[in-house]
Amino acid sequence: MSLRIGAALREGARRTFTRDGLVLVVVFVLIGIATALATQTLLADAFDAIVETLRTEPGAAPDDLTPQEIDEIETTFESQTPFALPVSPVVAGLLLVVTAVLAEAANLVAVRALVVIAIGLVFLIVPGVFFAIAFLFLRQEIAIEDTSFVDAMADSWQLTSGDRLELFALVLGVVVLVTVISTAMPLVFEIASPLLGAVVSILLGGVTAVFGTAVVTRAYAQLHADRAVVRNGDDTDEWAV
Repeated sequence: MSLRIGAALREGARRTFTRDGLVLVVVFVLIGIATALATQTLLADAFDAIVETLRTEPGAAPDDLTPQEIDEIETTFESQTPFALPVSPVVAGLLLVVTAVLAEAANLVAVRALVVIAIGLVFLIVPGVFFAIAFLFLRQEIAIEDTSFVDAMADSWQLTSGDRLELFALVLGVVVLVTVISTAMPLVFEIASPLLGAVVSILLGGVTAVFGTAVVTRAYAQLHADRAVVRNGDDTDEWAV
């Protein structure tokens, strides 16, 4: 049996809004909030440094740039970082590192509970795409099957063999869909308020993260069940519930 893309998408969407899926949405939203706080704090510090340079360093600003225009630039910068915290760049950087670690931990918890992380980036070169798809199920094999890193690579390679074009189409479709939704909707709300746009972006980030992981999980479950049929005739999908 080959990968059933439509079924993976439907099941992924359904599982996003189950109880466990919504819990994971909340987790990813909280991580998104922490990431936004850290990132915007770093950006605000960078903007402050730029504005301070324009005001104090001779020749840094164009001759026709007035103090009032510099103030307007500062106001524009501030409107782009509504979640900036009054902390040092070092603290913000540490917070960003911590959220990255928590995000990876949440991904592994998601694998155990219901879903598994979708591919984060599709490389632009053909070999990169090939290996990204071939090792797409690396985390699943480690988290669900408790295999070693090397064994997980081998198992993922074997599991994706024969279905890599379908997996590529599935991943590409999810990436395009998530990108369009995550980009277009916040822009609509940002017209009313940059703060509202940022909030919508964070909320959508949580939903789309769980949707992506759920879709990839269903693809993994399909191929895993097919492999079980080939090995021992057992066609039971252990993740069907």
